[in-house]
Amino acid sequence: MESPVSTRHVAEAANRRFEREIQRFLRSWVKFNEHLTLLRFDQTMEQYLANDALRDFFLHTTHPIRELLKNRCIARHLGRRVEVVHFDPQSGDPLLAPTEQRIYNLARRMDSEQMHIPFRSVQPDKQTAAGDTADISTYPEGSEEIRYNSGNHFSSRPANNNVFDQNSARCTGKSAANLHILFKRGFLEERLQDIRALTAELGEAGQTELQYFVICSRHSAQEGHFGTSLVIMDPSKPDFPCRVLVCDTLLKVLPQHPRWWNHFVAEYTQVFGEAIAEIVEDLSHPLQKVNIKGDEPYRHDWDCPYYAAAMADALADLLKENTDLMLNGNVAAIHSAMTTVMPDYYRRDDEIKERAEIQTVNRIKRWMSGCYLIRKLVMEDRMRQTFA
Repeated sequence: MESPVSTRHVAEAANRRFEREIQRFLRSWVKFNEHLTLLRFDQTMEQYLANDALRDFFLHTTHPIRELLKNRCIARHLGRRVEVVHFDPQSGDPLLAPTEQRIYNLARRMDSEQMHIPFRSVQPDKQTAAGDTADISTYPEGSEEIRYNSGNHFSSRPANNNVFDQNSARCTGKSAANLHILFKRGFLEERLQDIRALTAELGEAGQTELQYFVICSRHSAQEGHFGTSLVIMDPSKPDFPCRVLVCDTLLKVLPQHPRWWNHFVAEYTQVFGEAIAEIVEDLSHPLQKVNIKGDEPYRHDWDCPYYAAAMADALADLLKENTDLMLNGNVAAIHSAMTTVMPDYYRRDDEIKERAEIQTVNRIKRWMSGCYLIRKLVMEDRMRQTFA
């Protein structure tokens, strides 16, 4: 494995090549679109290319990211392998070329929702006009901790939706026969209503086999945290589950329930009545570090979607391998079985990996989420050109 120093050297060299390529791209765009260079004013060409050409390109291009990705060198760099990316050891941010950062920031600020590349931009109010990430010195006095701890680099609704859709596409592919993966946008109560309706339909159609539902969703409109559940239903009794196992991701002091336990119970109660609280079992995996007052900057863990997806994958895999365990096994046995199919976060002895190891895994996942969307856009464009 490369050392951080050598990785940084490789990343910096790749970034310099990218800067040269993007400057060639913008110079060519200016040559054929001088009537659109509204931000140039009295700047020389070199000053304009360095300061405002990219913003003019975004302002006057219908789908700027798609247009950029038509250039193979640009597309190759934006979707590059994680092995050639250097991550800041403290913040976990990837080392991006200056114009590369501008591309992601401007896309988030000016482009359509689908162009929010996950985890590579900052909030619009933390950008300069040109699309650079604003210096902390431009923020109000005393705001440094807020600035770093508020999800500055990682949080945007479209980006979160992109990541959710990617994880959903992979996990829902495991659905089969009486195993249903409800990995959908929306909230837990909606998915539970879906389960009741589908189970009732199956019962009316004469189905007698138990049905297994794996849910991955946000808790509610009021509490947007992600969580995962396993609900086992008998089609002859669609109004009440046979078993309910719920998985949260927050660090906790075992055997206490996680912080958002009451949100799970409240949503289940809405659909199945107060008696459901007696059978809801806690299968949580204490993986996620949450921010508390006084934490050092960067300590907040923004990887809940990946933890929730890993738990949903584990439940689906175990249901295919050992249905009896999931139906009749105790929570401790099921929890132990889940850890064996979650190697990103657990060692073979069921122990959670060190935070540094988990953070490294999640940095890779965040980077690959962005690459997934970039490569998808490239393939869509090539297919359009093929069938045009």
